[in-house]
Amino acid sequence: MAADRQELAREARVVGLRDFSTPSLEAVERRRWQLWTVAFVVMVALAGGLVLMASSGARSVGLFKHLPVRVGLVFLTMGFALYVLEKEVHLRRLTRLLLDERVLTAALSNRLKELAALATVGKAVNSVLNLTQVLNIILSSALELLSADGGSIMLLEGPDELRAVCVRGHSHAEGARLKMGESIAGHVAQEREPLLISGPASRERFKNLVLQDAPVDSALSVPLINRGEVLGVLNVHATSDRQFTEYDLRALGLFAEHAAVSIANARLYETERAHVNELLELDRMKSEFVATVSHELRTPLTSILGCVQTMQRRELEPEINADFLETIDRQSHRLLRLIEEVLDVQRSATGPLLQSKTIDVAQAVAQVATTQASLGREVSVRVDGSLTIDGDPEALERVLINLVDNAFVHGQGPVAIEATADDDGRMVRLSVLDHGPGVPVSDVARVFERFSRGAKVTAPGMGLGLYLVKTLVERQGGHITVTQRPGGGAAFHVGLPASPVRPKPQQVHQ
Repeated sequence: MAADRQELAREARVVGLRDFSTPSLEAVERRRWQLWTVAFVVMVALAGGLVLMASSGARSVGLFKHLPVRVGLVFLTMGFALYVLEKEVHLRRLTRLLLDERVLTAALSNRLKELAALATVGKAVNSVLNLTQVLNIILSSALELLSADGGSIMLLEGPDELRAVCVRGHSHAEGARLKMGESIAGHVAQEREPLLISGPASRERFKNLVLQDAPVDSALSVPLINRGEVLGVLNVHATSDRQFTEYDLRALGLFAEHAAVSIANARLYETERAHVNELLELDRMKSEFVATVSHELRTPLTSILGCVQTMQRRELEPEINADFLETIDRQSHRLLRLIEEVLDVQRSATGPLLQSKTIDVAQAVAQVATTQASLGREVSVRVDGSLTIDGDPEALERVLINLVDNAFVHGQGPVAIEATADDDGRMVRLSVLDHGPGVPVSDVARVFERFSRGAKVTAPGMGLGLYLVKTLVERQGGHITVTQRPGGGAAFHVGLPASPVRPKPQQVHQ
């Protein structure tokens, strides 16, 4: 760069621009105009002298009659012409140097803009870890770097689908989805190669091409790749006279390398944060579980120990002894149920696979209703037609008993069990309905989680019953949901795979 400066200064002195160390192109053009103006005047004068000498011949008078003067005039003319040509050569060289310097300055300016954009992305990597903010910074920096009118960032979701998560310039594209290989972005993601498009994109080249709000004259699309993994695609476009070049494509490709690192870091941060929140929530649930178990186990044990100690201290009437023994028996069974519930949850998650048998739904539901009737609970039953399912009989019985018990404890009778087949006949839906307050909207999302108990629930329990139900249902290939009944109450719906084997047709109402 210093040598170029010295050459510019030397050429400027040669052509007479001594007051400029780095003259402008305008000053060079003025110097050229002055040179050729003077040259024109001098050459016209010299040409006039030569014409005069040629026309006077032997009649030449004065200085023109001497041969040395004539020869000198000719040589003077030639010398001045050579002088003008030499100055023109230096002026052209100076012009070329100034043009090269301008190109270099423009390239350096573009490089500085590129580095500034990369520095912005680097700052985002180091100071911002929220994915939405990182994407906004990346897209804004890319548009500023290339003076583009709009663009988008599409991230890969799943194995073969791209979704637009950050958009500028065409609002309808927000949230748009593409398959790998579709449109321009899908093509770039699949091929892993940057793409420059000038003029309208070809529908023959790009499958299911997505059009913009306004015609796009020039566009760039580059893949976002981190450690060999495609994260998404960065797109920018121009709708004015702006035409992108291969240089712009290289600049955006370099920019995308740093952007991909930023996106990967932000995603990793969000994943780790979600994992930490999950661990904190699990720790909270375990703490609640320990407190709940301690309370639930202490209550029956206190009753049992109180009765035993009272009976040991003094002799009691047979009727009083019977009451104490009944309390001991009841609380012992309650303690046993609590322990069995914990063990059932553990076995349901890690135990062997459940059996798969053809179950007559009407018989299974009727058996549960009979068991509840022995406890003084009235349960109505309605089974539409002859329904069979493929499942584990004991698991199905436990599911229905837990749901009915939940309906009586947290809801209000009368309780009903209904069984119907879906329209396509592939699933059988078992519904347990009550007339209680229902499940609050705030509790619906976590009602089937372990140790989950509603905020207003005061009944005893450890919050494992519905979790056990969900686990048993899913291990049989089914699903469970809860909704509010129009007339009030909760409706738990269990869907289980239907069996092709049909028992004899019957309608069950109980």
